[in-house]
Amino acid sequence: MESFGNGLVYTEENIRELILRVLAPPLALFSLQVQNRKNHALIEIELDHLTDKTGSASLEDCENVSRGLKEELDLWGEEFDFTLQVSSAGAERVLRLPEDLSRFQGLLVKLEVPLEAGKWDKRLYRLGPVSGDSVELTLYDRKTRHKKNQKSVSMPIAEIRKGNLYLEI
Repeated sequence: MESFGNGLVYTEENIRELILRVLAPPLALFSLQVQNRKNHALIEIELDHLTDKTGSASLEDCENVSRGLKEELDLWGEEFDFTLQVSSAGAERVLRLPEDLSRFQGLLVKLEVPLEAGKWDKRLYRLGPVSGDSVELTLYDRKTRHKKNQKSVSMPIAEIRKGNLYLEI
């Protein structure tokens, strides 16, 4: 918590509440980081676009949110000195497990999965349907990507350590 000249205390939670009031669907808050320094706050926001195929917010979305938030934060008084950075979570965003597995079904992902002997490996998969505690994954290979009837595997979601969306260029 940081106290500024007017005696008010500004917390990450205060800022989160303000952001949630300013955001309008289909935009949502993906992440928020607030770094309080002496008489200054660095506020970093990543946006999620809930109706975009990859969840990417546009530059215009980021600019509009930045303008709206700046206007609201300016109302906190001159004592609240801040730097505001608004960006998109991006098309190669970190996946929130397990909820993003259903959301991004059909897209390519890079997942960190277990191998034998307790080792981990990052592999490319096409996400299939989620069923209970498992997800259907099709190993992605550039050479065989256009073939139909590629073999899928069912993997327990709990075994996936982390992942990102992956864009093929």
